[in-house]
Parts: sequence; C-alpha cells; structure tokens
Amino acid sequence: MQLLDLLSNINFSGKIEECDIQNITHDSRKVKPGTLFVAIKGLNEDGHDYILDAINRGACAVMSNGRSLHNIGIPVIKVKNPRESMSRIAANFYRHPSKDMNITGVTGTNGKTTITHILNQIFRNSEIPCGTLGTLGFSTPSGMMSTGFTTPESVDLHQLFHTLLNGGIKHAIMEISSHALDLHRVDDVDIDIAIFTNLTPEHLDYHKSMSNYFNAKLKMFKSLSPDKTAIINIDDPWGKKILANTSAKVITYGFSETADIHPVSVSHSMEGTHAELVIAKQKIKINTPFIGSFNLSNIMASVGAAMVQGVATDQIEMALNQLSPVPGRLELIDNPSDGKVLVDYAHTPDAYEKVLSLIRELSPSETTIITLFGCGGGRDTSKRPVMGKIASELSDRIIITSDNPRFEDVSAICQSIVAGISKNNYQVIIDRKKALETAMAMMNDNTILAIFGKGREEYEIVQGKRLFHSDVQIVQQYLK
Repeated sequence: MQLLDLLSNINFSGKIEECDIQNITHDSRKVKPGTLFVAIKGLNEDGHDYILDAINRGACAVMSNGRSLHNIGIPVIKVKNPRESMSRIAANFYRHPSKDMNITGVTGTNGKTTITHILNQIFRNSEIPCGTLGTLGFSTPSGMMSTGFTTPESVDLHQLFHTLLNGGIKHAIMEISSHALDLHRVDDVDIDIAIFTNLTPEHLDYHKSMSNYFNAKLKMFKSLSPDKTAIINIDDPWGKKILANTSAKVITYGFSETADIHPVSVSHSMEGTHAELVIAKQKIKINTPFIGSFNLSNIMASVGAAMVQGVATDQIEMALNQLSPVPGRLELIDNPSDGKVLVDYAHTPDAYEKVLSLIRELSPSETTIITLFGCGGGRDTSKRPVMGKIASELSDRIIITSDNPRFEDVSAICQSIVAGISKNNYQVIIDRKKALETAMAMMNDNTILAIFGKGREEYEIVQGKRLFHSDVQIVQQYLK
C-alpha cells in the first residue's frame, strides 16, 4: 500500500515521499525492507531509541512523535500520539477486517478467559467457525498459538483478524484488557458485542485509581453505536454505571430477577452446577462441570452473546451440557491417590475470596484446604497483604512462594504478603517447585490443594528472562 493511502484520516506533519509500504511494525527486530516503523513508548522501553536500528534493517519510513529525528534519509511522519495513530494505520493497511466480521469483546477484571472459552464452544457446537484471542493465545479451528498478551498491539491484532477473514472465519471472540483500551490497541476494531463481567481492584500500579481503571473499561461501551449490543453484569455496581453511559442495545445478566438473563433454580457441588436460566421468556437447562456462582455468571454472559448472534437455544443448551474445562481455571488435575489438586489463574483479592469461599462452601467440614501462591513482581504491591490475609483466613495452611518476580527480590515480595497475615498457618518456600512438592507431601484423602497464580503458564519471569516452569507438569510428575 502506498504511504499516502496508509495515512488516510491521520493528522500528521512532515514531508512525505511516495513509497510502497509492505509491512508495519513497532518492533525494530521485525523490520525488513519496505517497512513502516512506528516508534512507540512502552512501559519499559521507548521505540524512539531503536529508530536507527530499524533504518539499518531496511525501514523505508518512520512514524514518531518527532523526538530527535534529523536528516535520517527516509520520510518521517510526525504525529501527536504514535500509538493511537498506529491503530488507524494498522486498520488501513489490513483494510479494516473487523468491519466484515462479528467481533465479541469481553472486558472486566475476572471471567474474560472463561467467557471466551464457553462462547467458542457454543459456536463450534453450532458449526460456526470462530477464532478466539486472549490470555490462552490465538486460536482458530485448526489450532492455537501464543501471543504473549491478553490483547496484542493494534498491528498484530488487525493482522490476526485479516488472517481469520482470509480463512473464511467471520466470528471472533477476544479478551480486551484495560491496558489495551487505555493504550489504543482496539480503537479501530469494530466491536459488535461488548461484554462486561465485573470490576475489582487490579492493575492499580498502572491506572492509579479505581476511577481510572473503570474509565478505561467504559471507553469500549461509550464507543458502541446504537446498532451494537452491550451485555452487562448488573450484579456488579460498576455494571450499572456502564448502563447509564452506553448508546448500544443492552442485555443484562445476573442473579436478580430484574436481569434479562437470570437463574430460576441453581444447585452447586464440587462436581458441577445444575441450573435453569430464563432469557427472553425462554428457558435453558444447564448441567455442567463448571463450579460456582461466578462461573454461572460467566455462562449467562456467554448465553446472551450467543443468542444475539442467532444461535438457537437448543444448540446453546446442548453446548453448555458438553463444556470442557478451561485450561488453568479451577482445573482439576487427575490425582489417583490423595485428595484433590486444583490449578487456577487467580491473581486478585476478589478471585482468591471467591474461589476459596466456594471450595470451603462445597467441601465436607473435615476437608483441609492448602493454598499455594505468590505475587508478581513489578505489579500492584497494595494487593499483596490483602491476598495473604484472604488466603490465610479461608485456608487451613498456606504456602507462599515465587510467581513471576521479574526484577524484584522474591523474599521481599513474600514478606509483603506475610504482612497481611495474622494467623500462624503459613510458611514461605521461595523455590516454587520445592513449594509444590512440599504441598503435595502434606496431602491426604481429605485435602484440597489450590494452586493459584499461574494456571497453565509454562514459564517464570526472573530478571527479565522467561524460564521454563509448569505447575501442572510438576504436580503430574510428583504424582507419578
């Protein structure tokens, strides 16, 4: 595409020479001849420091905020916000693929991955080709690949949509993080259905306040036109605030009879959930291995999105009764000997409270709950003592360990967690593998071991390096 065509609807300055753009990237390592390099400032590094590297690799044009660019020999497109402009040129370059697709965006603190997984299974059961994008990676009917982000950068995002559309896939379900909304990654994605799950304290190291965090989420719902649909959890007080700030058609879900989608009967156990839902005067019966009220809430959101897109209620019911577990979300690891082992991605105070309260509620009184967890380095430090307090109060024993320390000292992170604990029911084991083996050795027939934080991740981030680590693999090897 010619550079001037690419810059359609972009406010820019600079002398632009005609050139053929064959590639766009914000990563200088991915530059090849014919590339437009977009210099964006990240949380840790600034792309403006890599402009000369991009030129040496063959970049034929640069988009930047104009910082320190003099006589570099190729066109320089100066814009106020390179990240925001990158979203628009990415959509232009890939010819706005999302406009020809049905895009469902899921946002909220918890539940995004589960809803994406459930809705994908409903579509597949109805033989609707679908792609998904989120924490677990990028999936198509032919397989899964990792992306490294809940929501990738805009260039990568439009490229993935372009790939799906070229493969004849016109439905996509994506998790949309607050970072992605705040950093303009989805500005030019044409979202047809937006789902709001809930909002609890998270990412406050980045957003600084719950108000800022909420406004980042609200951005997606404010951008919806009247012909689009917002599916909102009205059990959450933030959901009610979204209702007042969107022009889209609205479907509500929750446990109140005032919600458009709500249960009329519910039965929970550690084996699963039986429920009957009402939606648009129709009833859907559910018998699923997914446990807990929060998962029933996720199911309700998924049902709403499926019905908006024309899936029949009998197809939805059939799919829900055949749901497979979400990897790393309350996933039961097969244990032929002592007790139960659950792996969950929980990494917020709200998720800890919900999951541990659920396990306690649904387990026999003689059950011993052991919880193993850590907190990530370089992230919101205020939640560490809160998570320690919740885990200690709702568990019989807790083991505090490493979880992606990044550039922080693991011992210091663990002590931050300990600061919130008043009971003497904890121990600190820095090495996560040793911590897992210690926890497994403590188990008997009446034990449930809840392993929090990493889910199905297969790495630990230590001093900027990804080192192989799998909670699931360590547990399975121990059990053998």
